[in-house]
Amino acid sequence: MLSNFSEIREAARALSGARVAVPMGHDVSSLEALLKASDSKLAGSIIIGSLEEVKKSLSELAREMPEDMSVIECQDPKEAALKAVSLVSSGKATMLMKGLIKTSIFLKAVLDKEVGLRTGRVLSHVAVVHAPKQDRLVAITDGGMNIRPNKDETIQIILNGADVIRKLGAERAKVALLAAVEVPSEKMPETILWKEIAEEGIEGVDVAGPVAVDGAMDPQAAMIKKMTGPVAGCANVLVTPDIACGNIFAKGFMYMTNTDVGGLIAGAGAPIVMLSRSDTAQTKLNSLALGAVIAGAKL
Repeated sequence: MLSNFSEIREAARALSGARVAVPMGHDVSSLEALLKASDSKLAGSIIIGSLEEVKKSLSELAREMPEDMSVIECQDPKEAALKAVSLVSSGKATMLMKGLIKTSIFLKAVLDKEVGLRTGRVLSHVAVVHAPKQDRLVAITDGGMNIRPNKDETIQIILNGADVIRKLGAERAKVALLAAVEVPSEKMPETILWKEIAEEGIEGVDVAGPVAVDGAMDPQAAMIKKMTGPVAGCANVLVTPDIACGNIFAKGFMYMTNTDVGGLIAGAGAPIVMLSRSDTAQTKLNSLALGAVIAGAKL
């Protein structure tokens, strides 16, 4: 399995033909990410938007348009979103990235019945984090899409996270359903749901819960707590009970440590990168490299 983002970036470079479609990707923030991906030989790009605005942003960045970047002229955000999605669904691009466009318009195009990237699963955010103490990659989900998922949605979120970690080379997804305690309590409803999901099991996935973070990540802590099973101390997918927990947990890594982080939306027919203007240049590059690897990997 890939163990850090340096290896993810190298794996992305080894793939040929990675290309990201970006509706309304003319803004400076989007172009900075795309230019870094081009400079690093991770992926080319197709921007669906205003060529004039692209040129203005490139001028602001004191850059020329690279050979692996092209622009399809389009002024309407809805049309741009549908065109970008159709480029991915038709195989002309390998992944999708959100540009300067409303999230609602962007996701509506992703779920379009004719050209969209529907798979039948819910869409969920997967943050891939290099855990420095353990020196390995873990997936944290879902801190970006589903507010408080029910049982069926949680199972789909687990499967999305499992797909991502396997495409990064894990032989098997080891999923920890995170809580504050390992003993189910009616006062903590997520612990009851976690116990139910863990007892029923999920085909092709090792799943345990409720599990606290120490028992999920640290073999010594798991041993002290007398935890057993394949997930104890070596989880590679960490599932949080709601969007607040997932968002706080993932962003804690991003802004309180120096570790590498990247993220994407899983559950669609291709990886979807939704960057924030506050993301660091490294996080943007990591996310595009992650998308390139996930798009090119075969289970």
